[in-house]
Amino acid sequence: MKNIFSKITIGMFAGMLFTSCLKEDIVATPSLNGVKFYITTAEGKDSLVPQPVKGKSVKIVVDTDADMCSVWPGGTREIMKKKISTDGGATFADSVDMFNHPVLVKSDLYSDYGLVGAKGLKTTLSSEGWYCTYTYPKAGEFNLVVVVTNHGYNTNDFKLAVVEVGKLQVK
Repeated sequence: MKNIFSKITIGMFAGMLFTSCLKEDIVATPSLNGVKFYITTAEGKDSLVPQPVKGKSVKIVVDTDADMCSVWPGGTREIMKKKISTDGGATFADSVDMFNHPVLVKSDLYSDYGLVGAKGLKTTLSSEGWYCTYTYPKAGEFNLVVVVTNHGYNTNDFKLAVVEVGKLQVK
């Protein structure tokens, strides 16, 4: 009788253990609910703006259910070194890697992901969402990309979503 009772207890314990582990392994792909832009006023308060202004620091707030978030504002791309050709003054990339990609001093364009010198902005979690600050160096149209992930990097249950927010007009 004791033997049967102990086998039933061990079987139930093992079943509950595996059930709880399986529930933790199910990871949903994160979603993006929206992106907002804030500029700090003279009083130190954040003021919601429809679009950023060149030369002014803007707070980019990403509303998402993700565990991690990075923002690629697309405002900077600087190649390490350029050479001027002898036939008309056109410039072309001089410093290239072994795959013939330009070596960058810095870039925050998502299309440069994986190249030397390219990286997104690190974000911090607040009650409003993930946020970072950025200053667009010039006016124009920029492609804003947000990368959201669940369960971190280098694991089997890594869920990544690359969301192209779209073209952003900077005054």
